[in-house]
Amino acid sequence: MENEKEVISLIIYVSVLIVILIVFVVTFFLAYQRRKTELLIEKADQLRKFELELSKAQTEIQEQTFKNISWELHDNIGQLLSVAKMQLNMLQYDLPEEKRKGFEEASNVLGQGLKELRQLSHTLNTDFVSKIGLQESIENEINRFKRLNFLNIEYEVEGEPYNIDKKDEIIIFRIYQECFSNVVKYSKASVLKILLKYSDSELFVSATDNGVGFDAASENEGTGLMNMRKRAELIGADFSIKTQKDEGVSVTLRYPTKRKKT
Repeated sequence: MENEKEVISLIIYVSVLIVILIVFVVTFFLAYQRRKTELLIEKADQLRKFELELSKAQTEIQEQTFKNISWELHDNIGQLLSVAKMQLNMLQYDLPEEKRKGFEEASNVLGQGLKELRQLSHTLNTDFVSKIGLQESIENEINRFKRLNFLNIEYEVEGEPYNIDKKDEIIIFRIYQECFSNVVKYSKASVLKILLKYSDSELFVSATDNGVGFDAASENEGTGLMNMRKRAELIGADFSIKTQKDEGVSVTLRYPTKRKKT
């Protein structure tokens, strides 16, 4: 009987030890996995922050470059064209009457080009965009394209307009400035529909063309599309591009405003 009790006690003791060992191993494994997961998440978060900081730096460099180009267009090239136009106007009085009309038309074309150049310099200037705001900046860009007769533009605003962070307005404008440029260069579209929709929860912006589109699955994103996505990520906006071959392109952005009803 004594031997049986000792054997039973030994079995219980060993069983308890095994259970404790299993619990310890499982606990250690779970703790290790949790710590490993935390480190991976931390590393991914650091990488994401680094990429955001890099995108932010690139965006700031691009904005400064735009500003410098704007100054060059307005102050240097603009001044040269202004002087050229004044000289043309002065010279036309020395021409025979039959040649003045053609000379005047050339002067008017130069004047129109000068006007467009100054308008373009404004859209590239961060300070100017910040001053007039997102909606007016987009409307100026629309009017510029309308004057150049590139395509028909259907523009609509829904909801009560409101202001958002100035830096975010500039980023949204740059996204759609890039979008409009892509439409002109690549889409072969005849119509571009632009919508600004203001709601209490978000600002929704979309641009949809009826052009040739592209196969998003088979084509790599170019620098322009990558820049648009990175800029949207910087301001926490949801950005998407929908397109199919021969079915146009739709570029949408949802910027969370979290405005409270009054």
